[in-house]
Amino acid sequence: MRPRLFLGVLVLVFAATFTFASGLHLEPEKDELHFLRSSEGFRGAFDLEALRSYKELVTPLALVIWGELDHVTGDGLYYGRLLNLVLAFAMVCLVAFCAPKDWPRGALAALGLLLFPYTLPLGVHLYTDTLGVFLVVAGTLAVARSRPLTAFAAFSLAIATRQYAIQIPAALAAAEGVAWLRGERERWKAVAACTAGCATLLGWVAFYGGLANAAGIEDWVPYYPAPMMTAREFVLHQGLYALAGLGMFFVAIEAALFQRNPLGGLRSARGAALALALAGLFWLDPPVLNASFPGGPLGRVSLLVLPAPDLDGARVALYYALALLALGRFTLRIDEGFWLAAAAFLLATKQQLPWEKYLYPTLAVLWTLVSLGRLAPSAVRPPAADPARTD
Repeated sequence: MRPRLFLGVLVLVFAATFTFASGLHLEPEKDELHFLRSSEGFRGAFDLEALRSYKELVTPLALVIWGELDHVTGDGLYYGRLLNLVLAFAMVCLVAFCAPKDWPRGALAALGLLLFPYTLPLGVHLYTDTLGVFLVVAGTLAVARSRPLTAFAAFSLAIATRQYAIQIPAALAAAEGVAWLRGERERWKAVAACTAGCATLLGWVAFYGGLANAAGIEDWVPYYPAPMMTAREFVLHQGLYALAGLGMFFVAIEAALFQRNPLGGLRSARGAALALALAGLFWLDPPVLNASFPGGPLGRVSLLVLPAPDLDGARVALYYALALLALGRFTLRIDEGFWLAAAAFLLATKQQLPWEKYLYPTLAVLWTLVSLGRLAPSAVRPPAADPARTD
């Protein structure tokens, strides 16, 4: 399919999504209700106290934008949703067309991103994820193109939207840092940009006096598990479920789109050792899940097909197989994919819920790297971009 035709198909997909969502005029639901309420505190002029008193755990950039949209247009819900849909379309286009010389690799990567069951639904609702994911994709592209100032700005804004976005610049800083230590001295700019972006979270912590503002912590933390509030608390089964999500929504889809064998990285003594180690982790803390915390699409469908408690073992075995695919895929080499998967695993152990929605930034960046040709399992890593080029 030619690029122009693919762009036309994308326009039709997003137009159909707009139509299916009743032209974005649906009544607010679920998290939209409290996001909309919180954004009202940022209509027009506001003082610093507004940044400390809104009852959310996330950093406030999206809320500020929605509040100002409401101030200007009188309908922050509609225009906030419209902004999300435009950003989702722009992000998919960035993935699809960021490496036009290697077409249709970008088209397949964009298709992989669209197959993630949260990409389009979050694009038509007032959720903070879409803005944050768009910004980390933009930051990743800036790193790949040796634009450190743009990367720093994008990652800083992403963290100002959702603290969890720190996982992306942290993973890329680790990957670029390894390349720098191996002698690619021009990588220092990318390391500096990503590290500086991560450091902006410290500013928010200093401003709030904690990981989030006190009003948000008081309003939300008592009702959900909160491992992020304690440095030594990690929920292993949530990390294992995140690996299963990566196996399902990246590794399996990548294998289908690019006609690759997802088991290739496991057919060795090393693969057997990985399988055994992963089995030990699943034995220690299996991601059984239940009706109270069913996960996302993977968890809900598997609970429906393999209901609890009679088929808990079969369901956990399914998660194990998917997690093993991810482990085999992302431990082939210590590259961006490895660090992104490792960051997603670690962050999942500190999150409130086992939920595939939290994988959205990781998956979007992985598909971006696929489009750029930086994540091919059998290819030599592309050379660094021109070190003389800066912002």
